[in-house]
Amino acid sequence: MRSDEHIVSVSLGTIAEPSAMVVVKPFTEPWHPKDGKRDGDPENQFNVTWIERFPAGRPIPAVVARVCEVVSDKRLARKCTVLLDITSTGLAPRRLFEKRGLFPYPIELTNAGAEEHTKGMLQVPLRDVIGAAQILLQTKRLKVSDDLELAAALISDLQAFDPKPIERNSDLRGGRNVDLVVALAVALWWGDKLTWNDDLRRRRYEPKETRASHWVA
Repeated sequence: MRSDEHIVSVSLGTIAEPSAMVVVKPFTEPWHPKDGKRDGDPENQFNVTWIERFPAGRPIPAVVARVCEVVSDKRLARKCTVLLDITSTGLAPRRLFEKRGLFPYPIELTNAGAEEHTKGMLQVPLRDVIGAAQILLQTKRLKVSDDLELAAALISDLQAFDPKPIERNSDLRGGRNVDLVVALAVALWWGDKLTWNDDLRRRRYEPKETRASHWVA
């Protein structure tokens, strides 16, 4: 992961549920040598730089347009990885992004016990994603600026969130207001798997036809 790279994570809701977008800036603490030796591996840390919620009923094309607008900002253009939680919607919205020149990684949250790459998406256990985010918060490796309007609600919801099994033919949220939590958790789970100058993960899951093309031009 490059030192100037951001993670843009979008959680798409249905017509009756809100969607959310979170922008996260990963960074790593510098080495602190002791007696000329490194004192362990550096740990990824994360700053949340943008939070946005789209109310229930907002058409997905409008959400897509807004995401593309944010990503095309000069601070993010060609400097971000875009993740798309499609648990509630399936893969169909991905084409709306692709028509605008944006190629996100589709991620579906499941009850499974392990990750699986199948049918053009990455399936990830919900508990793994939420657990990773909660650990980062508890170990103070996650920073959310108080200046962000939804910061307090995001932290409170993440602390309280208990990932219940996803029922067949139902949305994982089950009426719970956790769109922001899911968007944030997916970004943190993804980012914490990466290390500086290591793009193995993205190459493993990235469709060949979209390789090196995640950003609005």
